[in-house]
Amino acid sequence: MNDEPSDADQADVLEPLVAALGNAAMRPEEFAAFSAALMSRHPSAVRYRHDIDPPDFAFPVRPIPWYSLGYQCTDPEVRPSRTLPYAAGDFFIQDAGSMLALAAADADRPPQRDRLICDLCAAPGGKSSALLESIGDGFLLANEPIQSRIAPLAYNLARTGSDRYAITSLDPERLQSRLGGIFDLVLADVPCSGQALLGRGKQSLAAVSKTQIEHSALRAKRILASAVNLLRPGGRLVLSTCTFAEAENESQVRWLLDQDGVTPEPLDRLADYASDETGCCYRLWPHRHDCAGSFAASLRCDLDDTIPAASKIREKRKRGKQPERLPEEFNVWFDATPQRYQVAGAVLWAWPEDAPPWVESIAAVGPEAAYRTGQTWKPAHGAALRRTGAVRASKGIEVDALTAQRYLSGQPIPCDASGWCVVRYQGRALGWVKASRGTGKNHLPAAARMNVG
Repeated sequence: MNDEPSDADQADVLEPLVAALGNAAMRPEEFAAFSAALMSRHPSAVRYRHDIDPPDFAFPVRPIPWYSLGYQCTDPEVRPSRTLPYAAGDFFIQDAGSMLALAAADADRPPQRDRLICDLCAAPGGKSSALLESIGDGFLLANEPIQSRIAPLAYNLARTGSDRYAITSLDPERLQSRLGGIFDLVLADVPCSGQALLGRGKQSLAAVSKTQIEHSALRAKRILASAVNLLRPGGRLVLSTCTFAEAENESQVRWLLDQDGVTPEPLDRLADYASDETGCCYRLWPHRHDCAGSFAASLRCDLDDTIPAASKIREKRKRGKQPERLPEEFNVWFDATPQRYQVAGAVLWAWPEDAPPWVESIAAVGPEAAYRTGQTWKPAHGAALRRTGAVRASKGIEVDALTAQRYLSGQPIPCDASGWCVVRYQGRALGWVKASRGTGKNHLPAAARMNVG
């Protein structure tokens, strides 16, 4: 017996969404196409790094119109997440719709120097990792209030190979009180009813209910009030959601524009996706744009009375006992010694010397350089992947594709070197081995292991 709902039944279930769309409401025939696409699973896209050239693509792709580093794989038989370039960090996997906010944040432009960015609701890290890759000599603060979501966020940021970030886990109001008025850009990918996730089975049909929409809109409004106060005068706010309800999208923007000092910041590059008269709101639709759908808005904030707390924290560091010494082996593993580091339990984080002065006092997690099991220190997986910064591996071995596949599956590999070495494929780091007597013992974390092919 077929228990799948008919088109008519599905339309009835989604009927509350008709009213929720507000000014974005559609003709009945288009709403039917929208409903069908909303409940369908759309293939994930790939987001490449700035330094990857199109001829290097490992599979056939077509470009995503709204984001210059985004591509859709055109071969349904290929799984990009099971390829060596993915394992080597050449690209990330995410829905094409989520790249709308990245376009609004100019994350695909050449790296911008000295830009201080806050991703206010950062997990699981798809957008944060793109912002980090765009940072240049700047710095990213990735905030995730929910503790259980920090681990995947930290893993995704480590995959970028950068050390120019810190992770906090604070309520936005608390973060605003600590670091108000300093950021050039705040991305607020606010919690929402998540209607765009229906096709992936990550959200229930309660997402279209009036109760859920109203609850989500109120929660997001509180977060957005803090987001505005995190910005320096002239800073930019990018609002992002994965829902279609007007109350969670354009209505929030109109509320923000009613606040003193907040003005629209239209983006010519996204003009084809503009959704209302403000000129700063943009939408992607599942039936029009071959993605799950999303919303983004771009605003500028010129507040003269931003929270002054940041000036009080600039020279503040965590007080107490002297910082723990670096492991004796550190200079053997790496080609430089960090000037800014912090030991938190069994983990050692290391930042670049020019990181903001408040980093140590507020970070819940940082770029991992080493970890301890019992009394023994070992180099961290994130440090093996480091492409820039002071903490970079001293020794490495280059392997062919077959050896790389073997390594990624968790097996030991042949290695003529000795001690801790980074395994590289075509110059890209995969992780550590500890070599002895011609064999490299595999130290790839379970989360990074994969079967390639």
